[in-house]
Amino acid sequence: MKYATILMAISMLIGASAYAAENCGVFLSKSAGFEHSCIKWDENKQHHVGNVLTGLQKDMGIEILLTKDGSLINAENLKKYKVVIFYTTGDLTTEGGDKQPAMSPTGQAELLDWIGAGGGFIGYHCASDSFHQPEGGDVTPYVKMLGGEFRAHHKQFAGTLKIVDPSHPTMANVPADWNILDEWYLFRNLNAETMHVLALLDPGPERQVQEQYNIPSYPIVWCSAYGKGRVYYNAMGHREDVWDNPIFQKSVVDAVHWVMGHGPAQAEPNLKKLMSDEDLAKAQAIQPAKETAQLPVPSKKEK
Repeated sequence: MKYATILMAISMLIGASAYAAENCGVFLSKSAGFEHSCIKWDENKQHHVGNVLTGLQKDMGIEILLTKDGSLINAENLKKYKVVIFYTTGDLTTEGGDKQPAMSPTGQAELLDWIGAGGGFIGYHCASDSFHQPEGGDVTPYVKMLGGEFRAHHKQFAGTLKIVDPSHPTMANVPADWNILDEWYLFRNLNAETMHVLALLDPGPERQVQEQYNIPSYPIVWCSAYGKGRVYYNAMGHREDVWDNPIFQKSVVDAVHWVMGHGPAQAEPNLKKLMSDEDLAKAQAIQPAKETAQLPVPSKKEK
């Protein structure tokens, strides 16, 4: 009996070790720019999103490292992970507002190489508020990979997600028309050459309330293939209660499974089929260029 107990303990340790080695992910919440409340550390260096993700580990099938240390995103360290999740702002190669360690100058390229070699990347909400196109410069490789870049947001409202690919694995548990309150980003540099739109945001009656949202329904959740890897972006998640929503949590689990390679890729570009050039231009150019260029990082938290 004693030997059996010892053998069982050893077996469990080996199993846990193998699980950790093969199915690990990292959640980076470094805020070189604006820091959202849902990922702000409390006195115990914990945050709301981290607590939610920790609770979903079993369903996701991975162990998640929660960190604000951008230096961990490097070629050698990325070998440990199957999934990288960003909830970040600003130029992550700088220390920035949260004073946490920065990515190295080559970190962006090393991340993209890792994805291209088969890594799974997920970006939530402000992941599109990272590595902005410099004024007068080219779109950054990160933004091209992600598929779009934050340019502005306005007052929070209840918008409706219109699922355009209900058969996609990441949309399996999301209602066809999902009305939910959040802070809704507006974008520029939407990458029509690679983007597979999963859901459009329909501002609905808010078009008559906020002029900035008086635009055609536009991409709010999408995915793409990047080399051998998979990329998923969901603009939701500003509010803590969004992260607490069971539907959203199921979509988080489904997204992790998909970027890990489970299920069909189903990532053929479809943006041009969904939106005319005119509507796409309207969705990306609500404010004059000189104003949108001043909005890479929100100056204060949306109340």
